[in-house]
Amino acid sequence: MSIETNTPERLELELAIPRFILWFVMLPVLPITLIGLANLIGGEILTALVLLVGLNGAFLAGYIALSERTRLRLDAGSGLVSIIRTSRLVTRQRDYPLEALDSAELDRSHTSREDRSTSKVVLVFRNTRPATRVPLSRWGVSGDGPGQVANDINAWLRRHLGGEQTSPAS
Repeated sequence: MSIETNTPERLELELAIPRFILWFVMLPVLPITLIGLANLIGGEILTALVLLVGLNGAFLAGYIALSERTRLRLDAGSGLVSIIRTSRLVTRQRDYPLEALDSAELDRSHTSREDRSTSKVVLVFRNTRPATRVPLSRWGVSGDGPGQVANDINAWLRRHLGGEQTSPAS
């Protein structure tokens, strides 16, 4: 998470997987490609195809899925909440009315071991019944990062709306 702008008129932040993790996803591609080319030269065409197309394709698909970045923009001037999702293939933007944004909450899920949990930030809009819940990312992470993001969003909403937002991140 990185906060790009935090002023009374605008809060802009970006959520993304750290780049070094994406590098580790792509790290096996070079040796697999070399082994696949060696098999191709040696006449093992089926093995080469499995390695070059199948396995490298799986790593590339994982890279594309994990490289998605989410940019959240709360803009008091335009009165919009913009969620911009950018991947290697496409950019999608959804806009919501800022006055309908109630709070940011954590959606927690527990692993098979109950002592560890992961969280993701969810925006709660009160203009529908039941309330619309929009996750900021597809995956949950452990640690205090999602809680900090939710707290930053809620603090900006409290400052902007003059204390109307009292929902804590939970």
